[in-house]
Amino acid sequence: MRLAAGACPSLTGEVVAKLEAQGVRGVRDLMLRDCEDLAREASVSYRELRSIRRVAITHHSVFAVSGRELLQEAICTTQVFSTGCKMLDKLLEGGLTTGEVMEVCGASGEGKTTLCLQLALHAALEQGLCVLFVDPVGGLNHLTMNPLVEALPHDSQVVDNALSRIKVTGASDIWEVFAALRIATQPFIPVRCGRLGKGGAQGGNLAKIKLVIIDSLASVMLPLITKEDSKQGLAILNQLAVRLKTVAKEHQVAVVVVNNAVQAGSGHNNLQHHTPKPKWMPTLGRFWRSVPHIRLYVKRVRGTDPPVIVNATSEDECLAPKSPLKLSVAVWKGTRIKTGKAVVTLPLASLRQSSSESSS
Repeated sequence: MRLAAGACPSLTGEVVAKLEAQGVRGVRDLMLRDCEDLAREASVSYRELRSIRRVAITHHSVFAVSGRELLQEAICTTQVFSTGCKMLDKLLEGGLTTGEVMEVCGASGEGKTTLCLQLALHAALEQGLCVLFVDPVGGLNHLTMNPLVEALPHDSQVVDNALSRIKVTGASDIWEVFAALRIATQPFIPVRCGRLGKGGAQGGNLAKIKLVIIDSLASVMLPLITKEDSKQGLAILNQLAVRLKTVAKEHQVAVVVVNNAVQAGSGHNNLQHHTPKPKWMPTLGRFWRSVPHIRLYVKRVRGTDPPVIVNATSEDECLAPKSPLKLSVAVWKGTRIKTGKAVVTLPLASLRQSSSESSS
């Protein structure tokens, strides 16, 4: 930290120039030099130099705090809010906790995005929280959101206000993910309240982001860490890990990241050792294993959601699960919770039903 003129009455521009002429360019240099020798060599008043040192110590030193003070601060600032699923709350010992990074991993098509949408909708609807949803893969569309929204037993205006508290942003690369995380560090962001009135007038207020969901990290990080020269990719991954934990801790935000899971030992050399119960592991490599505070493994419960053909238009024809959707959620890692397993039920409205209601 450099010495800046005006930090105290004694630290004028002339004094700064004299100190720099003697090699004192920062606070560290000032602390390491003897006051009497420096005052004589720089032709500065000894009393003024002691005053400058006291101000520097006051502004830049770290004061020790007791464990009781740290615990009290954690109790006052940490929030725990429900996920909307009783079994998942029980598994997480209360729900999502601010200051933590939770990872949801699983194979493709196992319901990770649906679970994250449930977390976002419940936080915005039932608890009035503001949510930031970062969508690098572009998986957030009407086909994924409509079944969850249509199943909500609330008035349309209440749902509309809740959806306005979910801020969605895309990210084509990892640098746009970093840019999106800056939104969570803002003190307040505008939130729309109510529907449009006459002349397009619309009410609104300010809110703080309390939940950040990134779906998913693997889509933007794997191209960087799987190439031949992966040193730069691993450095970016480490920078991202530090950034996520900093946002969660310093701004008291609950961070949820989605990661893929791959079968361990799925290479060609291991085909002869195939087992009926293959082991799965999260992607992003061993450098990422220690980053999340909690890691959940999500797997769709087979036999509970047979696919049905939705015949709307040729473009919208797709496979959609029947309601309800059951997911098996297991704790793979937990710094404050025990390992366990639970079945989470997500109510979904049939797309066939919702499309027919909208047409009528």
